[in-house]
Amino acid sequence: MQFSVRAWKSIENIYHSILAMPFVQQLESGSLNKEVFQHYMIQDALYLGEFARVLAIISAKAPQPDMQLQFASSVREAIVVERMLHESFFTEFGIVPEHALAAEPTPTCLNYNNFLLATAYRDSFAVAVAAVLPCFWIYAEVGKHIYQKASTEANPYQKWIDTYVDADFEASVNYVIEVANRAAEKASLNEIKLMEQAFYRASQFEWMFWDSSYRLEKWQVV
Repeated sequence: MQFSVRAWKSIENIYHSILAMPFVQQLESGSLNKEVFQHYMIQDALYLGEFARVLAIISAKAPQPDMQLQFASSVREAIVVERMLHESFFTEFGIVPEHALAAEPTPTCLNYNNFLLATAYRDSFAVAVAAVLPCFWIYAEVGKHIYQKASTEANPYQKWIDTYVDADFEASVNYVIEVANRAAEKASLNEIKLMEQAFYRASQFEWMFWDSSYRLEKWQVV
């Protein structure tokens, strides 16, 4: 059984829990509180900035030139997405750029980024790829689900929802899945265990990210 098949099977409960979250349900219906969505947008932009650094580290560790180029391309895409959030969607949803730039990552955002950065620096290429895979894969699957279920009638978030079904992004997801499977084929038993652990932990963080946005998470001690 391929690594990706085993890994996805291990997080089926997490995935279905994400689909049932109020954030996702209300995004589908268009009833999501605007303040919640603004909070999510700002934190997502902060997350993507650090995620690009993670992909750059993975690119440097890649064993083959084609993989180096592909992950370098993913870094560029992450940066482009971040800029698009600032330039387009921030305006669309009434987010003041100065406020967004002054924002700090929430505990969940910071912990998720730090987990990915530590994994990318400390562990092997295979484990680092497994750690970033949920961000690509879960986001894509949840996005397709939202796109199919969303109420298109006067949904204020339709423009955002439409970005979930980008063909280029889906191709990137499939590539990372393929790389993870190829890396697992050459990995030791201990390395495969670390890959599975990293994939599972990152999937938990995906759930936590949406949950923290819905709760408007803030630091409790300032």
